[in-house]
Amino acid sequence: MESSCQKFLLTVLTLLLCLSLETHAKNPTNETELDEAEITRRLYAMENRVVKPRYDPVVMGYLKTYLIRGREGTEQMLGRRFIYFPLFEDVLFQNDLPEELKALSIVESALHNRAISRVGAMGLWQFMAPTARNFGLQVDANIDERRDTRRSTEAAAAYLKNLYKEFSDWELAIAAYNSGSGRVIRALKRSRGTNYWAIRGDLPRETANYVPAFIAASYLLEHFEKHGLTPKYPAEELLLTTSIKVHQDLSFEQVATLTGVTMETIEFLNPAYNRKAIPASTKGYYLTLPSKVMEKVRVYLEANRPDGTIKPELYSSIKAPKVRELDASASTLVEESHEVSKGETLQELAGIYGCTEDKIREWNKLDTAAIAPGQLLKIFRPKGRELKFRIERMEAVSLIPMLTLAIQQTTKILENAASKDVAGQEAFQYYVTTRPESIFEIADRFPGATLQDILKINDLPSNRIIRAGTRLKIRKL
Repeated sequence: MESSCQKFLLTVLTLLLCLSLETHAKNPTNETELDEAEITRRLYAMENRVVKPRYDPVVMGYLKTYLIRGREGTEQMLGRRFIYFPLFEDVLFQNDLPEELKALSIVESALHNRAISRVGAMGLWQFMAPTARNFGLQVDANIDERRDTRRSTEAAAAYLKNLYKEFSDWELAIAAYNSGSGRVIRALKRSRGTNYWAIRGDLPRETANYVPAFIAASYLLEHFEKHGLTPKYPAEELLLTTSIKVHQDLSFEQVATLTGVTMETIEFLNPAYNRKAIPASTKGYYLTLPSKVMEKVRVYLEANRPDGTIKPELYSSIKAPKVRELDASASTLVEESHEVSKGETLQELAGIYGCTEDKIREWNKLDTAAIAPGQLLKIFRPKGRELKFRIERMEAVSLIPMLTLAIQQTTKILENAASKDVAGQEAFQYYVTTRPESIFEIADRFPGATLQDILKINDLPSNRIIRAGTRLKIRKL
């Protein structure tokens, strides 16, 4: 009898231990394992042009939600950033705003393009209708551009730019983004403080927690991997998209029939259209779809134009890099000689060198914008300024220059390193990004190259957004 009881108890204890281990495997990070001292150290070590990260109980509260209580939702949100962040970064760059402001969209909407607050703020950037209209967004029965990714991001950039101009302080500016300038100004007067932390006690509760929420979101973006979070990546068709300007009536049902894309995907990529249709307009509205089907739409629109003048125009999700006018006569400029590679355009070169297409044509006495591979172009750039993007294309690179080794190393080591290097180089090609791109877009450029292989070869910690000017090694097939 005693032996049977012991066996029963042993069985129960074994089952409980298995259940405990299974639970721990599903959620390896729990509140007792969250190292606040280490998080605090990372916070104070972070560099951020918008806020000065610091420890605060509210910051830790948000982090516990991201890292413990809401891990699954956090991983889904981290995956959605691949859809939106390349465009956010581009718009912020075009407006000379800190890239770190993209974390504001996490605080506002957790990157849900149809998010709506209890007071009616809507979209990725949570605009109220009057504010949205003040910044040029269309909000009516047919279209609500608060849910349009590019249009709402451009409006948010303009609003943030205005707020920073008003307060000359990013923490005050983003607080005003949440509550309005008036409340922040009144809090400054009441408290006689000069910064966010000095006036925090005089702000509404939500605004008092807003900068800590931004700090937590910024920490999450920089350190999520250290907490065992794995982004849940969206479907490829949501990542590789193109937009086209449409001038005639076009329903989502027509688009679905024409392309085979599901209504769910069409609605997700085009959330601004309230009636699941694009209305006719002389100015045109954008339709965004997976890139692989857009040619069918372009051909259809071309064949069904309402008049003979307006042609459908294709647009990538990212604009060309911002350029500025240069004068070749200025003593601060230096001359570059650029050999044109296959596929390069004047627009691309203008973005790389920070000038304009017209200037390149003027410097080289070109009658047209047409350029040919192998053609040498004279281009001027500011003295002492590095190129925004390095001029390297995968077609132009055959070998990696051998790294300089220390003189003390033996000739044998040099020869072995050189022979290994050459053997390895023959199997690879190289690609340099000229704009922010997701790893999915890059993998799509090289049929047969796997995403995992690109990550491993380039020692990337996880699938991530690749910054402009990044040089990647791609295996030849």
